[in-house]
Amino acid sequence: MTTREHMPSWVTTLRWVGLILVGGIVLGPFLWALSTSLKVKDDVLRMPPKFLPWPLTVENYQGILTAGFPRYLLNSTIVAVCSVVVVVLVSVHAGYAAARYEFRGKSAMLFLILTGMAMGELSTVLPLYFFGTQLRILDTYGILILANSAFIAPLAIWFLQGYFRSIPPQMEEAALIDGATRAGALYRIVLPSALPGLITVSLVSFVHSWNEFILALVLTSSGTMRTVPVGIHLYLTDYGVDWGSITAAGILSILPVTLLFLLLQRHFLRGLTAGATTGF
Repeated sequence: MTTREHMPSWVTTLRWVGLILVGGIVLGPFLWALSTSLKVKDDVLRMPPKFLPWPLTVENYQGILTAGFPRYLLNSTIVAVCSVVVVVLVSVHAGYAAARYEFRGKSAMLFLILTGMAMGELSTVLPLYFFGTQLRILDTYGILILANSAFIAPLAIWFLQGYFRSIPPQMEEAALIDGATRAGALYRIVLPSALPGLITVSLVSFVHSWNEFILALVLTSSGTMRTVPVGIHLYLTDYGVDWGSITAAGILSILPVTLLFLLLQRHFLRGLTAGATTGF
């Protein structure tokens, strides 16, 4: 088998060319949005287009930050963080029970949870709307947190039950012999060992809640409850598209998710690998 040291130069060249092309495809839209967000209004739709913005301006960022966009960021943060807490609490206990206990109806229960993963957001919009109307929680954080948690929890339960099965049960048995309760063994022994899996579930839940658009659009109506995706959509008007504001808002909206992934990518990849290959 050919090693890297003896690999033909043309193979190395093709690999670099391929990496550059893939990098251009992935980073191209982001770089174009960043360039557009720093252009003056006259240069945004100039033909032929200018890739490098000159003169540079931050008026697009100033415009959205002095309007309602900070409120959208706050709403999305509250909904995403609270959804992560709910999803982790539910999926940890449900996933642990599915991984460690045998009981009647377990297979049917897991099948019903699996069917929840197959339900799209569009199929749940109307039931959630009527549910929120009856409980008078429309246009509140509660309905958004509930909707996002319910949608991502089935995936989190299936993922964590697979991850818990990868942890040797002898660790918990030793803790039980030493006098720990089942709950104590879960919180003190299993969860620290399952930290990569918990981080993976938390990150997936956060990203889903942060990017969710359909439910946030239908279940909220006031300007004070709009999330980031809905707020960005408002820049599409009957009078045209404010490309400068849209791109500036888009750049700001991806910064929290990008920062989280960069900080947690090592644990995320470990958790994703272990949970995806065990117990399914």
